[in-house]
Amino acid sequence: MQALLLFTLIAPLALAHASGLQLEPHTFRAKDGRTVEAELGTLKVPLRHAQTEGPSLTLRFVRFKSTNPKPKAPIVYLAGGPGGSGIEAARGIRHELFLALREVADVIALDQRGTGQSNPYPELSHPWSVPLDQPVNEALLTATLKEAATEAAKEWAAAGVELGAYTTVESAEDLEALREALGVPRLNLWGISYGTHLELAYLRRHADRVEHAILAGVEGPDDTWKRPAQAEALLDRWDARLRAQDKTSKRLRSRLRALMVELERSPRTVKFTDPRTGATQTWIATRFDLQRATFESLRDPTTFQRFLALLSALEAGHFEAMAPFAMLLRGGALEPMPLAMDAASGVSPARRARIAREAGTALLGGAVNAGVPEAEWVPGVVDLGEDFRGPLKAGVPVLLISGTLDGRTGPDNAEALRPGLPRAVHLILEGAGHDGLFQSDPRILERMKAFLRGEKVADERLEVKGAH
Repeated sequence: MQALLLFTLIAPLALAHASGLQLEPHTFRAKDGRTVEAELGTLKVPLRHAQTEGPSLTLRFVRFKSTNPKPKAPIVYLAGGPGGSGIEAARGIRHELFLALREVADVIALDQRGTGQSNPYPELSHPWSVPLDQPVNEALLTATLKEAATEAAKEWAAAGVELGAYTTVESAEDLEALREALGVPRLNLWGISYGTHLELAYLRRHADRVEHAILAGVEGPDDTWKRPAQAEALLDRWDARLRAQDKTSKRLRSRLRALMVELERSPRTVKFTDPRTGATQTWIATRFDLQRATFESLRDPTTFQRFLALLSALEAGHFEAMAPFAMLLRGGALEPMPLAMDAASGVSPARRARIAREAGTALLGGAVNAGVPEAEWVPGVVDLGEDFRGPLKAGVPVLLISGTLDGRTGPDNAEALRPGLPRAVHLILEGAGHDGLFQSDPRILERMKAFLRGEKVADERLEVKGAH
């Protein structure tokens, strides 16, 4: 009997070691200083899953053990980006969510390959920029990014990075490897933004291994490139909200168009002090700069409210008010995982053609896709193709969560998936943006828990106030 008891205790550890999974006790500290006892997990997976005998990489995650004596399938959190860290998400404002969902099952904060603690090349980045004192348009920005992406890929390849291994399909197989290593028949998936893109790739390949799937801020298989018409529709929704508050206010689209016509005719030269160096900078503000600033602000109500305050200053001729954001509009830093993931996901020919048609007449033009890389720019990256981007069918229970003021992944994206997801329900949050899809209302968490417990959840619209 003692021998049998000893075997029972050590068998799970032996299984974990045999599968390449290692778990160790871990005191997890949130950013606000709170701590909770958890487990730190390490799992080696093939760099390319089709080459099981080839190189490997290490995934890391934190598992928060369930408080339920009869837990459901483990809940795996898939961060957005691409490039977001699941572990860091659990440290921040979503910490309470991770702890609350333990009522249902173990909750796993996963760092996807190439992110956070699963990134073997954290020091690699490649800056790019369009000079501030040079007028910019879509063609110039695209050419600058294309050159930067090509140069970065060569540098990274010389450093040993195999960019072709950073695709959403490889990450989906990482999830399957994690499920096998944990020794569980199914997973519950909980993703946001790009995390839903990965979640859908897993559903396409392993739907029978999914118990429930929560997709918040849906980026569908062919949604990497954004549609200008969706940005236009969101501007109209904002216009309606603003005019409901003040019927005498001038239409938002008219205000923006007037400024853009002015900048197209005569770009504005702005002098400002660089807050980092104290040096005087010259910025030539163009129509394209304003188009980009508008689109980037549409991400969330909080950012767009700030933009509306800025808009009044611009109309008064005070373009220096926008100067602190100029460098963000004109440059950034490329990193291996996000660059490769987006480039490989690509865009279908039909969607590309539709985007081009919409951009020809849309107020924001091609600014909605400024900075999205293409596989042909990046040596070593191969487009995943139409099998990856095509229609998806899965009979899994799915909870779709969308915000009506989300300028990245609005409700239309989720609705487009419903023909292939017969067991999907849609929770639409009136007034929520991209950053308010979980904690802008306590009822959202209650719906999530009920859904994961297998309780009946129906289509619903909730009016929300906050955004986190």
